[in-house]
Amino acid sequence: MTTTPPSPAAVPAAPPTRRVCVVGAGYVGLTAAACLAHLGHRVRCVEADPSRLAVLRTGGVPIHEPGLAELVSQGLAGGRLSFASEVAPGLDGAEVVLLCVGTPPQPSGEPDLSSLARAARQVARAATRDLVLVVKSTVPPGSCEALELVCADEAPPGVRLRVASSPEFLRESRAVEDFLAPDRVVVGAEDDEVVELVAGLYPPASPVVRCDRRGAELVKYAANTFLAVKVSFANEVARLCDALGTDAATVLAGVGADHRVGPAFLRPGPGYGGSCLPKDVAGFIALGGSLGAPTPLATAAQDQNEMARTGVATRLELALGSLAGRRVAVLGLAFKAGTDDTRDAPGLHLVELLEGVGAEVSTYDPLAAPVRGAGRRASTAAEALVGADAVVVTTPAEEFASLDPRGAAAVMEGAVAFDAAGVLDLASWTAAGFTVYGIGRGAPLGFHPVVWPPLQWTNVGATVPAG
Repeated sequence: MTTTPPSPAAVPAAPPTRRVCVVGAGYVGLTAAACLAHLGHRVRCVEADPSRLAVLRTGGVPIHEPGLAELVSQGLAGGRLSFASEVAPGLDGAEVVLLCVGTPPQPSGEPDLSSLARAARQVARAATRDLVLVVKSTVPPGSCEALELVCADEAPPGVRLRVASSPEFLRESRAVEDFLAPDRVVVGAEDDEVVELVAGLYPPASPVVRCDRRGAELVKYAANTFLAVKVSFANEVARLCDALGTDAATVLAGVGADHRVGPAFLRPGPGYGGSCLPKDVAGFIALGGSLGAPTPLATAAQDQNEMARTGVATRLELALGSLAGRRVAVLGLAFKAGTDDTRDAPGLHLVELLEGVGAEVSTYDPLAAPVRGAGRRASTAAEALVGADAVVVTTPAEEFASLDPRGAAAVMEGAVAFDAAGVLDLASWTAAGFTVYGIGRGAPLGFHPVVWPPLQWTNVGATVPAG
């Protein structure tokens, strides 16, 4: 595996524009299609869902992603972006096909690759010329090789499909930024021509990591698993800080200031969620199991994340005495601030836990659409607080950070605030009469026993007065 730094000699100032077909218009596919069109390529995006397709064709964007709607509108207006309902018309004139379909986890943790295989077969059957098929979906190592064999069986005589891996590294709420200014573009292919073609789709200054297909496929799993380990480590440190009565934010800032560690993802919270980290950690563990190569670090991160999720409900029960019949306001249903994505979100897990023990839950999120079964949905944060015995903040949204504690006290029945996101001002909420709990902010108990034997070692060598 090698990394090629951008340089005027290595990367042409104006790479050739390509005709690209993108299969799938979810977060990854729609972002890729709109950004590639913005870079000058001619892009046709295939979306099978009729209602979603109708929205896209009118310039609408069915997901919340800053800057994406503008790029879709610009692409449509400029004629560089269009949408199709089937693969065959989507391939018209295409040189490159990006597969951006979902690979959801199965109960075993292994990804379900059936949609990916189906899409590859459709492309191969409809192909009328040689194509490069680029797998953007997260897949276990060896998948691209298998897909190339599938395509060879399905393609018409004389048509060759070469399959490459180029996993996506897009953060929701910053996906456009990440595509247009990536940390790296990973391309796994068996020949240099394919690597150059795929790398040439991206902005010219993009650093390119070139490797074989199995290496590229593993990069995505390994990167997300490492991020999950950092999040889980931060929550483990926070648990120690709660027991010691010290502040995890300060401790972790000291840890992250080391350039070998870095501050990113060293923030305690109610656990990680979303469409990537839980799925990819499970896939990483399942991959290790299939190879007979244990993955104890990834397994520990997964276990720690489950503890972080259930820990909020456990500590809330200690604060309230009992959750049965209590009213709790949960602020934050998306898996993080700045997105409407509720997949595997810690806030939703908390609602499920609370309702499972008889609590009455009201919920609010500034972006996420109503989720069936997720408590009583309020239209504002203030409405969610009315009559609540406790409020729990699960995402660090700016709106929650600016909540007025005195206004909250005026409409709530109780005075317990659990800041799982680390955004509330402790002093102002305490001054308003609240008992404020957090993660790694020291439990408000007044006494924190030191668990290390505190006296035995201090007495070593001491002179004992005669009795």
